[in-house]
Amino acid sequence: MKKLLLIATVALLPLALAAQTKHVKLTNDGAFAALSTSDSLSNFQFQVSRAFSTGNSTATNLFFFSSSFSPDLTVATVIEIVGPVPNSSFSGDNTKSLVFDLDPSTLDPTVTTIESCTLDFTQPDPAFVCGALPPGTIHLAFQENDIQENQLVQTQTSTLGPVTVKSHQRSDSGSATVQGTIFGTSISSSAGSSGVNHLSSIEFTRQ
Repeated sequence: MKKLLLIATVALLPLALAAQTKHVKLTNDGAFAALSTSDSLSNFQFQVSRAFSTGNSTATNLFFFSSSFSPDLTVATVIEIVGPVPNSSFSGDNTKSLVFDLDPSTLDPTVTTIESCTLDFTQPDPAFVCGALPPGTIHLAFQENDIQENQLVQTQTSTLGPVTVKSHQRSDSGSATVQGTIFGTSISSSAGSSGVNHLSSIEFTRQ
């Protein structure tokens, strides 16, 4: 049931946003921190990374995609934050300890994709209602736990309705514990990772 609702949620997203095809490609080359979680009502993907840049400039990219359902499965919420974020939001002396701290309301929507929409299945003609992001900030602290180390070369494509996420990752990473909050919701997980990207990329396409 949840899977069918999620497919309907993502399939209706372009109609709700009245948008043309959107394509964002982030190229990452440097320290990163990542976390993906899923339970019966919600899932999200998060990765922040130093970006590939030319010259002496430094850039930082964020990929955040979240979908969730109310406990009675009548309301779905989708949040997307994809694109550059301030360098100061991602800090740490090395990959053993990294911190991400961001107030998404300060981002420029003409530079970074920022979308938050809800869909009420109890309405006769369900349609997304889009508006501001939920109140609050994103604060995540990553601490390597030395449980697992990986050298990863992987290309992965996932498609759900009109949304396709394609990632090519070449990285050295280790497992990490994560503590913090996302829009007021507490996060505590040992399933995070941190490390260094080597010209990795994430592409987000919505038809």
